[in-house]
Amino acid sequence: MRLVHFAGFVGSGKTTVIEGICDGSVDLIANNEQSADKVRDKCRNVDVFPFKSPCARIRQYAYRVDLMKEKRPSVLITEPPGNCLEVSAPMLNQIFVNDRGVELGPLITVIDGRKLCEGVSKRTSEGLRMYNMIDESDVIIVTFSDLIDDTSRKNIAMMISTINEDAEIIFSSPDNDRSRIRDIVFGGAKYNRPLYN
Repeated sequence: MRLVHFAGFVGSGKTTVIEGICDGSVDLIANNEQSADKVRDKCRNVDVFPFKSPCARIRQYAYRVDLMKEKRPSVLITEPPGNCLEVSAPMLNQIFVNDRGVELGPLITVIDGRKLCEGVSKRTSEGLRMYNMIDESDVIIVTFSDLIDDTSRKNIAMMISTINEDAEIIFSSPDNDRSRIRDIVFGGAKYNRPLYN
């Protein structure tokens, strides 16, 4: 089973991106019932994260992945709640270390391009969380890119590259071709930045 993880703040557009690439053949662990309902008709099986306690999120993640693995999906997409942003790498790292018969695709972070136009400051809680996610991600999808100009896109790309020179940057909007995102999710791209080697 191939697992691809989409992280991002609440409202960043994770579910919309996922909806645009699903074709009925993938399984999904959605971040809430609303997200699940939005993509249910485009996925084979849909589960919902039941997170109640921050300290239980990483354990619950591995448990939910194991439950979905029993359904034998070829691709499982996971979309944890936006408030779990800072634990995405630890969630994947646990699976990476324990090798649960899962091929880990890249850690993808979805960020609203309008927020990136404001910059990423480590002096604010949200800025530090965004900085850390950019730093540990393999792919950054910048959403709402149709609402920002070319100069802002160049500045955003430069800022992301300064934080993480290895990350692939994809600018996305609702009417964009999503073929590159599909290639990443369904192709051979791997999780390249584990916390443990």
